[in-house]
Amino acid sequence: MYINQSNPIYFFVPYYIPFQYNSGHPQGNGNTEYNTNSVLDQVKPLNEEIHTNASGIIRGKGQLWTQKEINNLISYYKKYKGNWKQIIKHLKGRNISQCSQKYRKLQDQEKRTKKKWSIAEDQILIDAFKEFGRQWIKISQRLPGRTSKQVRDRYVNQIDPSITHNEWSTEEDKIILEEYNKGGAKWAIIAKILKNRSENQVKNRFYYTILKKYQGKQHPYLKVQE
Repeated sequence: MYINQSNPIYFFVPYYIPFQYNSGHPQGNGNTEYNTNSVLDQVKPLNEEIHTNASGIIRGKGQLWTQKEINNLISYYKKYKGNWKQIIKHLKGRNISQCSQKYRKLQDQEKRTKKKWSIAEDQILIDAFKEFGRQWIKISQRLPGRTSKQVRDRYVNQIDPSITHNEWSTEEDKIILEEYNKGGAKWAIIAKILKNRSENQVKNRFYYTILKKYQGKQHPYLKVQE
């Protein structure tokens, strides 16, 4: 724009701005780009992150395993002999960590059994404890069909030579009740005070006998709903 100082008259001089037209993607100058697809490109990946399971069903994070998935997991584990990189290709929406953890849980379920412990099993457990100490996983490998938790519970609560299964004395009941009133249900600590009782023995003695005998209360799991 030009201004005449003596007689102000305004003149507008057009300024040419170069503009290059691209039929595919319209653009401005070198510093600014106008790309109509840029927003779509940012939104599109959100739609692509949807995962499906082996059946093609859309899956949410942490979704429970279907029976068909479990069957596929077992089948492909046997087929590829535990090669998770190959197995995972057939289980969409799952990662290797999820599959390996699920397979381990399935194995543990197969191992679990409620059959009574035999004298032979108890002896193997005692001998293995002398060798491995409290390494319950290693000990369970000596006892097919038993999990590490079963092994630990059996030894600590039943066959540990340091515990006794003799009748409970009035003095023991008194100690349990006094310690419970002091610090609550800290069975491990109370068991150490008694020295020759397991924490499970102490807990059962308190709920099933002491409460009923001394306080006239019954274990909440044994109470009949009125």
